Amino acid sequence: MRIVHVEVVNFRGIKQLSWHPAPGTNCLVGPGDSGKTTVLDAIELAFAPRNSVTFDDTDFYAVDPKANPIAITVTIGDLPTEFLKEDRYGHYLRGWDDTAKRLEDEPDEARGLEDVLSIRLTGDHTLEAEWTLFNQRVAQGDQSSRALAFQDRQDIAPSRLGPYADRHLAWGRQSVLNRITKGPAASRGLMAEAGRVARQEFSRDSKTLFAETIEEVKQAARLLGVPVGDALHAMLDVQAMGLSGGGISLHDGNLPLRRLGVGSSRLFTAALQDYARARASVALIDEVEHGLEPHRISRLLRQLKEERAGGTTKAQVFMTTHSPVVLQELSIAELNVVRRDPRTGITIVVPANTPYPGLDAQSQPRANPQAYLAPAILVCEGKTEVGLVRGLDDYWVGKGHLPFSTAGIVPVSGGGVDKAPVIAGYFHALGYRVGLLLDNDCEPKDAKILNELTSAGVTIFRWAPGHATEDHLFRDLPTDAVATLIKAAAAIQDSDQSFLDRLSSKYSKKRFKSVAEVQKAADDSELRIAMGELTKSKGKPGERGWFKDISHAEWIGRKHVGPHLDELKGKFPETIAEIRAWVDREQ
Repeated sequence: MRIVHVEVVNFRGIKQLSWHPAPGTNCLVGPGDSGKTTVLDAIELAFAPRNSVTFDDTDFYAVDPKANPIAITVTIGDLPTEFLKEDRYGHYLRGWDDTAKRLEDEPDEARGLEDVLSIRLTGDHTLEAEWTLFNQRVAQGDQSSRALAFQDRQDIAPSRLGPYADRHLAWGRQSVLNRITKGPAASRGLMAEAGRVARQEFSRDSKTLFAETIEEVKQAARLLGVPVGDALHAMLDVQAMGLSGGGISLHDGNLPLRRLGVGSSRLFTAALQDYARARASVALIDEVEHGLEPHRISRLLRQLKEERAGGTTKAQVFMTTHSPVVLQELSIAELNVVRRDPRTGITIVVPANTPYPGLDAQSQPRANPQAYLAPAILVCEGKTEVGLVRGLDDYWVGKGHLPFSTAGIVPVSGGGVDKAPVIAGYFHALGYRVGLLLDNDCEPKDAKILNELTSAGVTIFRWAPGHATEDHLFRDLPTDAVATLIKAAAAIQDSDQSFLDRLSSKYSKKRFKSVAEVQKAADDSELRIAMGELTKSKGKPGERGWFKDISHAEWIGRKHVGPHLDELKGKFPETIAEIRAWVDREQ
């Protein structure tokens, strides 16, 4: 079985959602409160046993049950053969066009439509839940309504691995151990036998343990003429004790497995659920990374995606994550971005492998996984710009401004003037709010892309014409700050002499004998220009541009650019002010 379509109406924060998930792994990512967990909850509720669900007002969109009745419809394909029989659910079948991703009300194998069933859960102001098999024939009254049989729904219900896995390590009603024990009937038989064993074991020592008390009871009974025999003894009353599956759990020696660490218990439960899957081949995992180290995350994801001998994926997996590690482990086709409009509640799920010209989308979860987890992204031309804005962020936070993280903004490196605009366009197409910070000393090879991005809604920030970040640093900062940068650049070089030799290749006005002498000339405009050129360019083979990494540029932004912003003039501080305004803009 697999889920081919999910429709959610008026459930919690989702006003409306229509989504056709992929057959394999479907990882839902996106900023907080976008509805990721709500989607998983909706799927789980659609298969919940009857009478086990009671809504409350907060389950309804806008907390208004009267105006916003809940309707959750989950359509399933790859149906068990017995479901197709007319005396089962054959009259309720619908057709699914997997190529067009379209659901049709009438099944039609001749047209290549797959037979599917739509399970609908509804709830209204009475707060009662009702399950039916849905199609337009039922909706229009042309066909009587009915629901999946209780046992059928249990057989195909998804397994849910939540943050806490304790209940699955005992034989409780909805535990995975119950499934492995060949269903509830077999489990009830085992519980009955366990009660008998407990009575027998208890009876061996009960005579000694309760002998004194039993003798006193006999004497008290005789005083009132109550006939009691010598066979009076203490015995377990299993029914009164309430012996149930939840009271019998897995142990390692004398240690209950529920006392394992969070990660170990989740991993153990995941292994049990994976083993127990037969017809119920859908798994739901909220915050898949919870309690797991990176190597365990990798093992869990590989196990879930492992193929059977026949070549089919073991399970259709729905998961959520807030972890960059998880994103790096998955393929781009397995990622889906959830976007919810906070004003209307309309929610969409956008495949992260949405094609974008000039971009290998698979590169982004590896290079910039954190970008998928934030509401807004500032794509910077390179690492220097990333470090600069991060340093400015630290400086601004110290002055009482809103941090980038609170505003939901993450800076990422675009890898150059040609790649950065493409990455910005890609994330904007996925629904993210995007800014683009580029140097202005050269233009992208694609002459149209910047205008196209601006028209699409990407905010572009650029320095003065002919200037890169490094040019502005050395040309615009005050003399004492430039002197400090000169000393820092020399420290990055292999030796003071190699720094001086490299400087002389760009600055021929004077041959300096020491770094200190260069610092004293920090107000020389020609020297400043030369330092800017050297900082942004590579030297000899094996050499790199100074400050071409995040940590050094972050230090510059925090310690030198931020503190001098008020005294700077021209395009450099103007562009920085534009970035600050973009950060502060209402989301």
